[in-house]
Amino acid sequence: MRGPSRLQGHSGYILISVLAVVALLSSLVAALLLLGRAATDTAHLASRDLRRETLLQSAVALAGYQLFILKRPLESIDGQQLRLDAGVVTLRVNSDAGKVDLNGSGKDLLAAAYRASGLTTMRPEVFASRVIDWREPGETPQPGSPDTAANPPPGQRARNAPFRALDDIAFLPGMARDDIARLRPFLTVFNPTGRLSAFFAPEPLMAAIPGIGKTTSREIVVLRRKKAAETDQAIANLVLVAASQIDTKPPRTYRVVVELMLERNRPEVGVTAVLSAGAHSTSPFQVLAWDQDALGK
Repeated sequence: MRGPSRLQGHSGYILISVLAVVALLSSLVAALLLLGRAATDTAHLASRDLRRETLLQSAVALAGYQLFILKRPLESIDGQQLRLDAGVVTLRVNSDAGKVDLNGSGKDLLAAAYRASGLTTMRPEVFASRVIDWREPGETPQPGSPDTAANPPPGQRARNAPFRALDDIAFLPGMARDDIARLRPFLTVFNPTGRLSAFFAPEPLMAAIPGIGKTTSREIVVLRRKKAAETDQAIANLVLVAASQIDTKPPRTYRVVVELMLERNRPEVGVTAVLSAGAHSTSPFQVLAWDQDALGK
């Protein structure tokens, strides 16, 4: 009997090597396929996100065009729907002109906002003084402010700079988180005139303004619902007593909420943008704030 030849003796070694190489190539091919699939999925997601972003930006631009260039009334844009191949866009429009501005409004309106909220933690005049101390430059405190003390508590010294957001009032002395929720319907940082619009101010806020009261504020709300030709002048006559704080001029800022529905039967993503009138004709409006979130979570 002949023993196995040298070639036959090494044939098993060759077979194992080939199998190892084949296995390695198979794993590489599988990895490349996974990478290709991941890249395709990533590209699809990026394309979808880009489409959403473009639709949202275009919708906000359209709202701004109608408000500031065409001068269309807010009511004609609020609830407007655009049905496109990519999805359905819904516009919601309101204005912060009916809210007291933390940076632009005076002491009486700030106190009225606190009074309208129903809070009793401090006197409304004290709240107004603390807001003014916080926003105003300089070192002279308002009466009723904690800074009138020789050594104000740590962390309660006035910032002496404008409020950047409504939530900044959390740093005012004596303010609790629940207080902010109660004040939110009456305060803003996007009403630069500092005066209230009689067409947008909530009834409790108007009722808290000295000279207006509950009866007059109720009359104003009733007139706003009628939308008759003589409505504007009738409301203007009612607010004359507080003309330095409330008027009937068109707002300069608008809050635009865009809801985008793509694939499901509910809004998937949305954006809230605050638009303000521009300084000149080449820039009819500007975006003061942009807050985007997913609605279909």
